[in-house]
Amino acid sequence: MNYHRERNEAAWQGKVLDYLNRYECNVQFEKADGTVRDMKCTLQESVVPETKGTGKAKPAGVLTVFDTENQGWRTIKFDKVIDFSVQNEYVRAAD
Repeated sequence: MNYHRERNEAAWQGKVLDYLNRYECNVQFEKADGTVRDMKCTLQESVVPETKGTGKAKPAGVLTVFDTENQGWRTIKFDKVIDFSVQNEYVRAAD
């Protein structure tokens, strides 16, 4: 599998979070079952539902995003990211 070369670098992970907070992005990653998935996702406050959190600490190396097509939260391991790109500067409004 050809994973993204910067996937485990803290600076790149920070950029990914910054983009996700401002845009809808596409992440291609390998799922736990070995299949590859392309997902449109974001962390924009105007799109994601209000959350209260779980109270648990987030594990290192894990990215939690809101899937804009399936309208749900998803978790991705940074070390399984194959590709990342910004899709839309203006995210469609949540239904």
